[in-house]
Amino acid sequence: MEKIRLSSRNIYTDKKGRIIFYDMLTKKGYLVDKKSENSAVFFKNRFAVILFAAILFGATFLSVIQAVIAWAVMMVLAEFAFRMSFLKKLEPVTDIDFERRVSALQYIMENKEKGRIIVLIILYFLFAVLVLLNAYIEEYSIGLWVFTGCLALVGIYFGVLHVIALIKMKK
Repeated sequence: MEKIRLSSRNIYTDKKGRIIFYDMLTKKGYLVDKKSENSAVFFKNRFAVILFAAILFGATFLSVIQAVIAWAVMMVLAEFAFRMSFLKKLEPVTDIDFERRVSALQYIMENKEKGRIIVLIILYFLFAVLVLLNAYIEEYSIGLWVFTGCLALVGIYFGVLHVIALIKMKK
């Protein structure tokens, strides 16, 4: 059996071993070939990447209002690029079989070595602590504290997910 190459809420591996990106908005599936996998990873994480960018903008050289406006503009541009560029390059699939959706936990367990998982656990928890510490040191406004808290929660979530994967791998 081939190794799982991608996993996400909207990415499936069907019975034929194909990687299918399912767009919930249009209710269509698209075949993700090997050359499009890196782009698929970026686009499946586009909201998180843009949130990080908006927080950095707000924390460094923009006001909170300007950061929110920059976030909104980046979201529109990313969604436009996703729909008009990335999805247009993929082959539509009509015979989608949703039988095998790979969870993030399963993906971690099947594709990462134990040493790498341990390092990621440390990094995710360290990230959560450091973003909060940075917000405290930089005396962020309430709005940026909320965003930073959300980022810390994401770090904790992925840290815990990797801890669970490590525990399950040992069994």
